[in-house]
Amino acid sequence: MKIIKNSQSIWVKNFPLKNKKSHKYSRGQLIVVSGENQMIGASMLSAEAALRTGVGSVKMLCTNKNFKLFALKFPSMLKKKVNSLNEFKNFVNKNKNSVYLIGPGSGVSKITMQKTSYLLKNVKYVVIDADALTSFKGKTNRLHKLLDENKIITPHIKEFRTIFPQLKNIKSHKKLILSAIKKIKATIVLKGSHTLIANQKKIILNNKSSNELAVIGTGDVLAGLISSLVGDKKMSPIQAASAGVWIHSKTALKLKKGLIAEDLIKNLKIIITNIYGRYSK
Repeated sequence: MKIIKNSQSIWVKNFPLKNKKSHKYSRGQLIVVSGENQMIGASMLSAEAALRTGVGSVKMLCTNKNFKLFALKFPSMLKKKVNSLNEFKNFVNKNKNSVYLIGPGSGVSKITMQKTSYLLKNVKYVVIDADALTSFKGKTNRLHKLLDENKIITPHIKEFRTIFPQLKNIKSHKKLILSAIKKIKATIVLKGSHTLIANQKKIILNNKSSNELAVIGTGDVLAGLISSLVGDKKMSPIQAASAGVWIHSKTALKLKKGLIAEDLIKNLKIIITNIYGRYSK
């Protein structure tokens, strides 16, 4: 399979630019599944990145314990208290048309695995990152069977090796991702200094990025970016993943040394404004 270099030409025609007819409902809703109190920062990073990029609203699923923290920190984000697996399932059943992101701040646990499994079975577009992937350790065949062409997974190399343990002896990232897409139908974003994005039809290389992204929280920002762009009237999973990675990298390169995840969010508008300036009608 030939590798294509990531560029705006691959996805920009489908980028969800705002126009005079746009409103928050036309741009879709992202639902972020949060988890433990000590890790809600990850969920917030994803949610804010999403709101700044391609979605009309974000709703955070949270518990009684962390509801007030979300309310104080992020007033423009919608919140919904969900305190049990049954409540979670009931909510999903009533909101199947939204895009879901699970993983950032979810916690590695059986219940995270159960929530992820339920989403994969019942919702069209789901982005799975971080803890939601690691929670399938030892039960990776279950995850593989649930992934289809509308799902996106965003592992770094350690998480990748956790969910594809049978590929542990392969060192090349290209060979790893080519082997993985023979096993699952989803879009894979294998994060690194050179990020590879692939599905069963194509493989895209993003090799213009910044080493400064090697810091906590930047992956949560990327997950939010990708989640905000995918949807029936927006971008396909491979396009959303490619656009999210490109915007993430371009923002980091502009910031240069010493960046943290919050810096990325504050400066996303610079890169997105550039996309509008070149391609909006």
